Amino acid sequence: MLGLFGLLLAGAIALVARYQERAYEAKSLLHEATEKSLLEKDLILQEMKHRIKNSITRVLAIARQTASHATDMKEFSVSFSARLQAMAASQDMLTRSRWQKADLGDLLRIELGQVFGKELPEGILAGPEVLLDETTTQALGLTFHELATNALKYGEAGNSVGALKVSWATEGRGRERTLVLSWRETGQERLEAPEKTGFGTKLIDLNVTRELRGTIRRDFQADGLKVEIRIPLTG
Repeated sequence: MLGLFGLLLAGAIALVARYQERAYEAKSLLHEATEKSLLEKDLILQEMKHRIKNSITRVLAIARQTASHATDMKEFSVSFSARLQAMAASQDMLTRSRWQKADLGDLLRIELGQVFGKELPEGILAGPEVLLDETTTQALGLTFHELATNALKYGEAGNSVGALKVSWATEGRGRERTLVLSWRETGQERLEAPEKTGFGTKLIDLNVTRELRGTIRRDFQADGLKVEIRIPLTG
């Protein structure tokens, strides 16, 4: 009896020890998971702060430049509001993809649709699927807005969206890819390069050359404007 009791007691002690070991392991895993979760939350908050700071800086810069080129409060309000809407459209696309990637074709449809106030006809946009990162999406969103605004004001696209054609392709492979985008406006007569450079044109150039480290070339042809943009793609 004493031997049996000893075996039972030893088994019970071993079982309790095993349960304690498992409880300790579970507690350790929970602690690690909690620390990891807190670290991830902290990283997300830091990233959000960084994005908010960048957005505020961009908005303030656009506000100052728009105000310096506006002739009155009404012109400032219209131009500034339109640029904010262009930024918001890009932000919305990135938010839906959890700040991962945005499709170039979708970005063009949204930005051009906002400017022209209508659904784009078939055949205006042509190109393969190209996924853009956060920086490229925001910079190109404003660039397309400014190009479309100029086309609406000064080009034949103001009368017919069909006068506008946008096509794109990629060159290279992997990390060495380059986006080549062609913006073509037709139907104009005796088109000449403007004598003065407006803020919208300066904003386009800054977005492409400085922020995206790309190039932009404008060709003022007899029947319209052709713009070629080349930017390196990441990822």
